[in-house]
Amino acid sequence: MRREPGRRGAEPARRDETRGRILAVAMDAFARDGFDRTSVRSIARRCGLSDAAVFYYFPTKRHLLEALWNEGPSGEFPRAEPDVPLTPERVGELVIATMRLSARNFTYVRLVAREVLRSDMTATALRNASRARWRQALHEHFASAGPRASDLVELFMAAVTGYLLRLEIETGDDYPQAVLKPEIQARVARAVQDLIPFPAAASAP
Repeated sequence: MRREPGRRGAEPARRDETRGRILAVAMDAFARDGFDRTSVRSIARRCGLSDAAVFYYFPTKRHLLEALWNEGPSGEFPRAEPDVPLTPERVGELVIATMRLSARNFTYVRLVAREVLRSDMTATALRNASRARWRQALHEHFASAGPRASDLVELFMAAVTGYLLRLEIETGDDYPQAVLKPEIQARVARAVQDLIPFPAAASAP
């Protein structure tokens, strides 16, 4: 029997699309309802698949979670340019960059937070690694602050984390849309700027 041109390449693409759909639904379900309270059957139903179809890609629910860990968050924090002074404007840009990344990875971050509370060692390691990368990237931006750089980075991280956690509590599932609103970004940026002790030259109008 003659195979139709292009048919051979269509099957792997379809499998990849199905696998991606399962992962997307599972991430949303695990993040919203928790790993233990989510069944493979509910994931399959939301995907329009049979349980067996899901198990074809992921032998157990734990395999599904591990696959999500391997996916990881998307996007990168902006790299610092050499010899750029630390100014209120620069800190505001870093706040907004953080907010955009948090919107892009909202479901993933929520899932990690849930699993950390369940003492999942992989989730804890991923959270710690993510914060370490963020801290390292911030150090590049705060380097011009000299010996105070490390303290200022920790202050920035604590302040931004606190403000965004409060915003998530206030907005719930609408957080990804709320955190991208210019007026909210400006408000959080000003609040963080007010906490950072800039040199007199940098903070002067």
